[in-house]
Amino acid sequence: MARLVKPLTVTQIDSTQPKVKDFTICDGDGLYLRVRKSGTKTWIFQYKNKSNSRVIITIGNYPECKLAYAREKRREYQTLLTEGVDLKEHLDALNTKASEDYCLESIARAWLDRYAIKKPLDDETKRKRIRKFENHLFPQIGHLQIMDLRPKDLRLLLNKIYEKSADNAQRIRADLILIFSYAVQYGYIEVNHAREMEGLDLSGKSQHRPALPLEQLPELIKRIKSDTGYELTKLCMLLSLHIFIRSSELRFARWNEINLNQKQWILPSQRILVNGTKHSQRGSKMRTPHMIPLSDYAVELLKKVKALSGNSEFVFPSSYDGTTFLCENTFNTALRRMGYDTQKDVCFHGFRAMARSALGECGVFQRDAIEKQMSHQERSNVVGAYTHVAEYMQERRKMMEWWSQYLNEVETNGYVSPYAYANDDKLIQFNRRAV
Repeated sequence: MARLVKPLTVTQIDSTQPKVKDFTICDGDGLYLRVRKSGTKTWIFQYKNKSNSRVIITIGNYPECKLAYAREKRREYQTLLTEGVDLKEHLDALNTKASEDYCLESIARAWLDRYAIKKPLDDETKRKRIRKFENHLFPQIGHLQIMDLRPKDLRLLLNKIYEKSADNAQRIRADLILIFSYAVQYGYIEVNHAREMEGLDLSGKSQHRPALPLEQLPELIKRIKSDTGYELTKLCMLLSLHIFIRSSELRFARWNEINLNQKQWILPSQRILVNGTKHSQRGSKMRTPHMIPLSDYAVELLKKVKALSGNSEFVFPSSYDGTTFLCENTFNTALRRMGYDTQKDVCFHGFRAMARSALGECGVFQRDAIEKQMSHQERSNVVGAYTHVAEYMQERRKMMEWWSQYLNEVETNGYVSPYAYANDDKLIQFNRRAV
């Protein structure tokens, strides 16, 4: 006669303490809790196969794997055994399938299928996109589980790709950020480790988009304000430092996007193409409207810009005829005129990296709010975009005002770290006013 086993209780499980040797306690019908001398408690299911050999299946660790879940798995396993299924072979096959589904290559291909529909991408563009992965990425790490990949793994591979083709390395890095974002969205992973690759030096020698150390911000501001070039260029660069949007988002701006009274600028998903100006239809890079709260200082800069741009519908018209925009090389040319090497010291895009670094270092603002303001998030669709851009708006308004005040502080009184500035009396007073 089979020995009756009293089912376990949560209280009993929690109170069970480890011993000198591992031991098990039984819940009945093949379900056991193995208690190791280290204190780890693991659910296991034990049965005998057709050759009468004992087989042990690990279910999971307690308390992450709760008692109710372990019992549910026991019922599932018993049903399969009753139906004559070889339980171990069945579970091994499932694990193999899961491994294939969750490997980087499978996730990347699934992402591209969805991304191609959303953008949309034509077949040739999609083919070229996946071909880069097939040539450079999949042979090296495509078989690895996406949950096991870390920034170090990605960086080592991207550095190798960079040695052969800097352009491919940069493009693959950008796509990896989107792929990992997709994996987070659909529950394959919890953290987008590829995000840590953004702005990092891939070559190990020189940065593709270099940025100055924050300690050099006061000198940068001084050089911009002392520049002898076109006044509108100077104002454009100062504004970029304060609102840190991308070059094309800034250059192709129209006044109808900006409301100085409401202190906000909404970058449209797309602009009207100006004949003769390549890419002038570009709006927000993320292809959905992006809201930029304007600090008091940024508003004053825009008022000066307005006085110079006159009746033009463009915020930054060309100095030649006013009917087109500032040239795309204008900003880096100005930086070189100021004495910077745009390949090693700082380029125009580096303004974004400096802002992101300072906002993260200060410890005042949520990471998600910073990422929203950087316009890093991938949008799932255009519907409801204005709801998306409004997320964290109260915090983002305070963030942009804080950033402008910080820039003015270091310009006037010399460098202080973002963290130190964020923890002095000035910020305490600022927060009280902002509430």
